[in-house]
Amino acid sequence: MFKRIIYDHWTHIVPILSFWLTFGVFLAITVRALFFKKDFVQRMGNLPLEDDANDAQPKA
Repeated sequence: MFKRIIYDHWTHIVPILSFWLTFGVFLAITVRALFFKKDFVQRMGNLPLEDDANDAQPKA
């Protein structure tokens, strides 16, 4: 009977712990993204649109 009481108490802690862990990771990623330099953001934003010098040549 005492084992059930101890395990039932842990079932309340795990969701709260996982929520705060997920929130902390989300917050860290958001803060890091806000402190990126403007030139880095601009370069990364244009990266998929840039032509690569090797791709401009026809393949033989």
